[in-house]
Amino acid sequence: MISTIRNALRMATTDIAIISNNIANSGSTGFKRSDGNFLDSYAEDVPIPGLNVGYGVIHEEPRRQDTKQGALRVTNNSLDLAVSGDGMFVTKHPEDEEITFTRDGSFLLDIDGRLTTTDKKLVVNANGDPIVIPPMLTDDQGRNTLLDVINISNDGAIKLTYGDGRIFDIGKVGLARFANVAGLQAIGGGHFKDTEKSGPAIVGGAMEQSFGQVIQGHLEASNTNITDELTKLMRSQQAFSASSRLMQAATDVQKRLIG
Repeated sequence: MISTIRNALRMATTDIAIISNNIANSGSTGFKRSDGNFLDSYAEDVPIPGLNVGYGVIHEEPRRQDTKQGALRVTNNSLDLAVSGDGMFVTKHPEDEEITFTRDGSFLLDIDGRLTTTDKKLVVNANGDPIVIPPMLTDDQGRNTLLDVINISNDGAIKLTYGDGRIFDIGKVGLARFANVAGLQAIGGGHFKDTEKSGPAIVGGAMEQSFGQVIQGHLEASNTNITDELTKLMRSQQAFSASSRLMQAATDVQKRLIG
């Protein structure tokens, strides 16, 4: 009895932590809120004390992601990108080359001209290679020309225009989609990893094979609704309080029986 109540307290605490995380990240670019998925847990066959007892409920990992589109807000920054529709930006760690996925398109250029996330992960193109945007070019006479315009079309194609009028096409921004995007595992910083539940990434270009379009000069806001989250938080807190009272009552009964 006490072990089941203790587990209920742990599950209520987990739910409160998930909801609190949603609220805390309501202002984070590209953030996708999570839901705790709780499953009934029963003992198998004839219960053996201390072994295959039922715990009432268990929390399924990874957390279930709400992949609903967030609102797009205008920034007019040429390196700010948002995905309207299906798809996530593909990023690669510069050292261990770990592949992750994000909807946060607030990108920057590093000293080598590589397109990166705010936490310095490399943004890759549709071929899986890092996107490089040279801030300056040197012509045959040794004259330097600065980058003038970065234009990224809705299909993710990147076109660079330099001060001397030269124009270069450097490929497309890569996007990834999944058979079950809700099965992705959040790893912090707005990044996700694929899991067995999500299936492997299907990488391609925007506006191809059911991918959405890339919107330059915009960022996707969090899809968290504060009012809904506060309502869920109060419900979880009430569940925690009820379990606490049950625990106190069970403890009192056990003390009287032992005494």
